[in-house]
Amino acid sequence: MHGRVGAAEKVAFFGGNVGNIIFSTTINTFLLIYLTDEIGLTAAAVGTLFLVARITDGVSDPLMGYVIDHLPATRWGRFRSYLVLGGLLAAVSFAALFLAPAWAGAPLVAVWIAYLVWGFAFDLMDIPLNSLIPAMTADPGDRRQLSGIKAFGYLFGGAMVTAVTLPIVDRTGWPVFVCGLAVLSVLLTATAASRVRERVRPMGDDRYSLRDLRRILLSNRAVVTLFVAVIALTAAGGARSAGMAYYFTYNVGNRALIGVAAIAVVIPTALGTIVFPWLARFFGYKATFVGALVLEATGITTLLLIPYDAVPLILTAFVVTGLGSGGALTLIYVIVADLVDYCEWAHGYRVEGAIASLGSFAAKAGGGIGAALTGYTLSLTGYAAGRGQTAEGMRGILVAQSVLPAALAIVAALVFMLYPVSRELSARVAADLARRRRESDELLAR
Repeated sequence: MHGRVGAAEKVAFFGGNVGNIIFSTTINTFLLIYLTDEIGLTAAAVGTLFLVARITDGVSDPLMGYVIDHLPATRWGRFRSYLVLGGLLAAVSFAALFLAPAWAGAPLVAVWIAYLVWGFAFDLMDIPLNSLIPAMTADPGDRRQLSGIKAFGYLFGGAMVTAVTLPIVDRTGWPVFVCGLAVLSVLLTATAASRVRERVRPMGDDRYSLRDLRRILLSNRAVVTLFVAVIALTAAGGARSAGMAYYFTYNVGNRALIGVAAIAVVIPTALGTIVFPWLARFFGYKATFVGALVLEATGITTLLLIPYDAVPLILTAFVVTGLGSGGALTLIYVIVADLVDYCEWAHGYRVEGAIASLGSFAAKAGGGIGAALTGYTLSLTGYAAGRGQTAEGMRGILVAQSVLPAALAIVAALVFMLYPVSRELSARVAADLARRRRESDELLAR
């Protein structure tokens, strides 16, 4: 089935991405402070959990992508049926992640089990969702629009859940809030799966083997470079999210500003999802992506120079950061969709699930690494949960909120400068694949 992506599909796709990101944002932004300040675990213990669990995902995620690529197609296509199933499992495991340590006699053991299960369950939701852009359309314009919609869905959903979490939790408590969020996600995910369409199918019935998977993922410079850059990028976002609750609670002294900051970045991040893909048409993905990351790092670093009582300047720093992060996030999804085509062109297989699994791992690994580094920074600088902080403790929180995410964003920019797929090569790949599909359709019509 061919044709352009319609407005109803785009709205449903937006909702599906909102349903996905509200889980990740709640975990990345609030799980660390929930476990330290509500449950009573140490920051270092939680940081170790985040780090070890994400290393485990490094083994499981590519295998999960392989499994999803090899599951039988249904009347809904290759990915949408499994998106519904994954959404249900992810919702249950998300709620358990907050409920289990509160209700169990050994909270550290309970959160270890729940967090590891969450990693596997979220794959079944995240990989099919991230496989949809290259499967929904081969049109470059539609892909840019869908990538912008996906990025804005992530940024909008993330901002909204960041803004409302603590006010709602103060009224209802964590159990009611996380269960309500789980139900909302299931509804949004099911709606997305039922309304979008998969138009781009493999040209043949051949499926890649595990040996092919290793060759495609490990010996392909483009895949490895993008994978490492995305880990660093999402680690920057993970550190920024994990540090925000501490920064506004203890340094600024007003945790209500967490929601204000989250809402303040919605417009600039939305602007970033539009402006940077437009700039990429003139300067190419590489230069534009690096520029977005430099802007993101510059914005968050300025917090080092701003007094804690200068709230307008603090919010301005987050606005500038949001503009850069919105652009970088949008470009990643366009680049990933093109990378699926590049792998098919170079290796002969459609590997949406495998590439999406690397994206899923990078998102979870980045969030886990960023949160872990935040936890270690707080532990090393004398953070005291639920009490007034020493000068050293406040400096540690400031470093975790500014220097740490800025450094990780710069690492992402430096790594991506090695990405080998140029604008000219992408155009050649698209033209060659279009020709191959026409020839394949002609053979089938005979």
